Amino acid sequence: MNRFDRYLIRKFLFSFVWSLLSFWVVFLIVHIVEHLDKFIDKGVPAKYVALYYVYYSPYILVLTVPIAVLLACLFSVGFLSKRNELLAMRAVGVSLLRLAMPLLFMGLVISLSVMVVGETIYPKAETARTAMEDEFLRGAPPPSGGVHRRLVAIGLEGRVFSFRTFNATLGSGGDVTVQEFADGRIVESWEFRQLVHDSAGWHGIAASRRIFTGRDSAASYMTADTAHFPQWEETPEDFVRRKIDPQRTTSRELEGLIGRLRQTGNTTYKEETELALKTAFPFLSLLVVLVGFPIAARTRQSGMALNFGIAMGITFVLRVLIEVFRALGHNGDIAPWLAAWAPNMACLLFGLIVLFRTRR
Repeated sequence: MNRFDRYLIRKFLFSFVWSLLSFWVVFLIVHIVEHLDKFIDKGVPAKYVALYYVYYSPYILVLTVPIAVLLACLFSVGFLSKRNELLAMRAVGVSLLRLAMPLLFMGLVISLSVMVVGETIYPKAETARTAMEDEFLRGAPPPSGGVHRRLVAIGLEGRVFSFRTFNATLGSGGDVTVQEFADGRIVESWEFRQLVHDSAGWHGIAASRRIFTGRDSAASYMTADTAHFPQWEETPEDFVRRKIDPQRTTSRELEGLIGRLRQTGNTTYKEETELALKTAFPFLSLLVVLVGFPIAARTRQSGMALNFGIAMGITFVLRVLIEVFRALGHNGDIAPWLAAWAPNMACLLFGLIVLFRTRR
């Protein structure tokens, strides 16, 4: 890393930090203005409002990092070009591709950082924020307690639990059906008058069992006063968790959900698309550098207004592409990996075209 590299990185980081902070402040102000009356009507204490926006901040930062990177690239390189500093660097024999290397490196570092945050801080913060919304704004009971009726939950190893009533605090349910699936078809079904969980596992009372031997309706039938299932690893807390939002889970959790859905014969287009997006979206921060650097280098008379307009235009197009391809992936119209990476491919192609059409 030479003096040029350190100089470019310093200019880039200064613009990036200010852009990211600006977006964070704007998002917070807009959200507070829209929701302050709800917090006041519900009598939410100020400390919980502040904590709510602490949990909200990772969502804002992850969402706005790509545009902040693009703005930082346009501003830092644009100002260097306007003051002829970029021309001086190129005059001493430094190519445009070489000048772009430190910013591409920073884009890669930021992309990896966003990926780490998306796997660690972001899911926990979003879960906590949603819980606070339910408790303070919607008045819903905590998801880990209370009596639930008509509860259906996907378990492990292809099991589906259906409770007529379920008490999460006591860990027991009444009128329960547990079905086990393999290769998309039912292979076993248990029915219980009551199903109870304790330290030794699950215990069924007044149990009946059906084993399906083929794709037809033929089955063997047996009954028992009690039945024990220490091999079932599900817990009562697993059944009363909220419906999983793929955008608020880690990749490992999402992979587990996909496996359970496949075992029960459900489609997984949405979940697979979101899993691929967990890798594809962070790398937009790297690719927008490839787009922004040659544009800023070509516009010698660029100012803040023009650079901001360029960034907004590129961001709008990318956002439309992401949502369009995400919808296609959710519906199964295209492969999940293609739905996630298509906007990145378009960004990469556009960046390479602009770069190689620029005098290097």
